[in-house]
Amino acid sequence: MLIGPPGAGCTSVGRALARATGAPFADLAAVVAAELGTAPELALVAAGERRYRRVEADAARALLEEARRRGGVVALGSGCLADDAVRALLRPLAAGGRVVALTASARRLAGRNGLDAPRSVALGNVHRAFVQMLRDREALCRELASSTLDTTDTTPEQAAAALRGRSPRPTTEPSA
Repeated sequence: MLIGPPGAGCTSVGRALARATGAPFADLAAVVAAELGTAPELALVAAGERRYRRVEADAARALLEEARRRGGVVALGSGCLADDAVRALLRPLAAGGRVVALTASARRLAGRNGLDAPRSVALGNVHRAFVQMLRDREALCRELASSTLDTTDTTPEQAAAALRGRSPRPTTEPSA
């Protein structure tokens, strides 16, 4: 299970890890977007925060249950971590060493999310709000992860290789 704030690489590292191991891959953002009938990058705006988070939590719980049965790599991100049931499902997986929190510097995360461009002052302090969201979500990630991997200066393939080096498990079991 890969958890982490937006831009940390859960989806891209998860895909690279699944390719490298031959494990099935599931991306929560893609599942939620499909459920909402939109593209992943538009889903939150299209559905609104409340509806998006409800669909996200339901989908995360289903993905975690499925992964527990069949294994694989699951990219969860961090929005779903606010849900009590999702956290309850993650805790035993973390105890088994199967939850990795991806992180990166705030500057890198801002860039990966397109927040490194100049903004109109009419929008308020977007960067401050983003950094506060990162702090909140990183605290949840630290609480729930077995280990952490900083992706600030890595490609998805390098991060996947680093994760593979941490786990002696065969590829038929969930490796992350």
